[in-house]
Amino acid sequence: MSKVRLENIDGYLKEKLKDKEFRKLYEVERAKVALAQKIAEMRQEKHLNQKELAARLGVSQQFVSQIETGEGKNLTLDTLIRIAESLGHNVKISFPRSVGHGSHLEVA
Repeated sequence: MSKVRLENIDGYLKEKLKDKEFRKLYEVERAKVALAQKIAEMRQEKHLNQKELAARLGVSQQFVSQIETGEGKNLTLDTLIRIAESLGHNVKISFPRSVGHGSHLEVA
């Protein structure tokens, strides 16, 4: 893989996103990161640590950590709904029409 200078990253990414397969993988990872950040943010707003959220959900602290770092492989819709509800939120899923983007998941 060639080295990319920091100031050229936008151009590099724009070029890479022209590749359909790369763009698909990029969008999936971007959605995972956004979801992980939102879950961590909601947990912190409730002044809970990962262990406390895990206890509410009946899962391990490690599982919560994996979700919040985007490493969780087994995050089901049911689990996502349980997380949202335990933090006083709902889950909203929509499929907006837009160029170059897939579905949209919002935890509100």
